[in-house]
Amino acid sequence: MPSSRQSYKCGRCHQIYSTSSHLRRHEATHVSSKDFTCQFCERSFARSDVLRRHFQSCKRKGRNLIPSEGTRGRKRKACDACVESRTQCDGDLPCETCLHRGLKCSLSHIREEDRTARSNQNAQERSDDSSVNRIPVHFLLNFTDPASKRLYDVQQVLAGCDKDLGKYASFEKYEMANVGSSTEQWVGLFHLFIDTAAWDKSDQDQSLMYGLADTQELSNTVSRILGLMKHMFKSRFNNNGHHTMEGAESFFSPPNITLFVSAFFEHSYKGIRFIHKASFNIHTISAQLLLAITLMGATCVSPQDASSAEGYSDVAEYLIFDGPEFGKVLNIDNPSLVRENMEILQAAMLISVIQWSKDDVTIKRRIRTQRFPALVCAARALRLTQVTNDAVSDTESLDLDRYFYRESLVRAMAWLYLMDSHLVVYYRNPPLFKIAEASFGLPQHEELYDTMEPSALVKASQNATNGGLTLTLKSVIQHLMEKDGGRFEELLSQPCTLFGLFLMIASLHCILFDFQALGTCVDLSGPFGSLDIALDRWKQMWDLTYTTIMPSDIKKSGYMVHALELWWLAKKLIQKPTGICPESGFALDSTATFHGMIRELKGFTSVQ
Repeated sequence: MPSSRQSYKCGRCHQIYSTSSHLRRHEATHVSSKDFTCQFCERSFARSDVLRRHFQSCKRKGRNLIPSEGTRGRKRKACDACVESRTQCDGDLPCETCLHRGLKCSLSHIREEDRTARSNQNAQERSDDSSVNRIPVHFLLNFTDPASKRLYDVQQVLAGCDKDLGKYASFEKYEMANVGSSTEQWVGLFHLFIDTAAWDKSDQDQSLMYGLADTQELSNTVSRILGLMKHMFKSRFNNNGHHTMEGAESFFSPPNITLFVSAFFEHSYKGIRFIHKASFNIHTISAQLLLAITLMGATCVSPQDASSAEGYSDVAEYLIFDGPEFGKVLNIDNPSLVRENMEILQAAMLISVIQWSKDDVTIKRRIRTQRFPALVCAARALRLTQVTNDAVSDTESLDLDRYFYRESLVRAMAWLYLMDSHLVVYYRNPPLFKIAEASFGLPQHEELYDTMEPSALVKASQNATNGGLTLTLKSVIQHLMEKDGGRFEELLSQPCTLFGLFLMIASLHCILFDFQALGTCVDLSGPFGSLDIALDRWKQMWDLTYTTIMPSDIKKSGYMVHALELWWLAKKLIQKPTGICPESGFALDSTATFHGMIRELKGFTSVQ
């Protein structure tokens, strides 16, 4: 006989209760503990089987596969190294922690059948983002590490000589080109037993280059530098000028000038590359530029020399930026691109790098808010934003003097744009250069610009070509972001340098910053989609260039060889346009906040 007592059924899981109060208590806990949510459209369901039926028709699922129910029970997903060091593991193979530490990632403690099942499932469920997650970011982590505060340490990282970074950068080319370890071992043995420097005497003795062999003229050149510094000490640093100038005469001695200038072109030049070193002569350039080059080279020689250079860089900064030469570029109408104006601009660019590398918030803020904006104004006044290298022609013989002059102008503007993007990426500083004014050409023909041997110069000049097209940064970004990929296919056929590729990814970061700022008040799903397409296309260009470039050229590129890490960062920030860290954290002129953001994005969090 059926009971006449009223019953209450849960509308979500269909469980029956005798009283309404029991049902209400059930529903209160049901939502929080037994709710099943679609990961694509975020709709909630009472039971897992209902959720799985919904997956079949979910419109937002796209190409993602339906997640499997899996087996019950707790599974161990940490790799052997993470288990041993008690570190958090993301469960992938290889995991991020092992990638960062350079360790072999293995899962021997997991049963073979579980490992096979999980790898098959991961292969099906991984989206295109998996390629982004698999990229180690050793340069970003090392360069922004708050523990690396010395000027010498920063310059070593930028020059690609960092002890922790070197072991990854050395074999990166071989890994991407799929060259076996036997080749790597043979190259190492070859250079171990054969002195290749003996084949080329010009590379063996650096003092034979750059005018350093003329000892009498070198003494006169040193006197020019000391004369400038004495005047600045007297006018601005009069309190302790005498004591400091005694140290300056010892620091700027002819042997030290020889050592520091050679070190500049051996190390710092890898990230600078806007001074043509084959025609460089210390006796014909301005004293301001030679002073900046000397200080930059000293920062790479030793920690002691870097510390001494740091003491003189304040004087050099005021001498260059507040001197009449730089003021003439800023304060006269229509300044021309004559050699004197370019040399004072180059000197200001170099001293800005030295000052910015110091662990001093006051100096960093002065460079960011006063000195670099002055450099931007000078570049605009000299119309560097429109300069291109049109000396290369497929129909006419190459005029080398004109080529090196025009290419140096292009590279100086490219470097200024890179410094602007540096402030955007690491300090969230609004970009001063806009993509609309980036009508300057891309750096090209690294072999021709860097060669020091006459025979190699002739060969490189014969191989120089522009394919009948002079590319500007603005036109390349337009090609990358267009929905129609027709003009992008033309880019793939054009020769490209690592310098040029680094410039492109830096420009995309500046655009991303502007999008993120506008995204707080308008819908930018369309523009973000175009930017995502541009990043994927840039990656195609990078893969094509990086796997065909010579290892010697990679070694010369310094920090620019790590452009792929900036691509990883841009892809991550597109996924979360609002960013990871609050803007207030970047106002401290410190890389600590950025470093923490990178570590969080990579999941490097130790288990407490």
